Amino acid sequence: MNSSLAKNNRILVIDDNRAIHEDIRKILRKPGTEAEHLAAAEAALFGNPDPTFEMPDFKIDSAYQGQEGLALIEASLVADKPYAMAFVDVRMPPG
Repeated sequence: MNSSLAKNNRILVIDDNRAIHEDIRKILRKPGTEAEHLAAAEAALFGNPDPTFEMPDFKIDSAYQGQEGLALIEASLVADKPYAMAFVDVRMPPG
């Protein structure tokens, strides 16, 4: 198996709406210190917490038009670092 595929956390977002890119980043980013403080408070109040799931560290690239996204995909393949997933807006102007 190709070693670059063993743990591929690379995601490409292709959308002309910049807010969509930010929303996906917010959803997929690792929880910060706020979540750690909340978990500590919960443990203090309720005892040992349930086992937690550790969020992977995603590498998210952005393209704002289809041609730009295609160029990123082609470059990732040449570098042997393909994307594991892409979120693509299929109705972007200019077409």
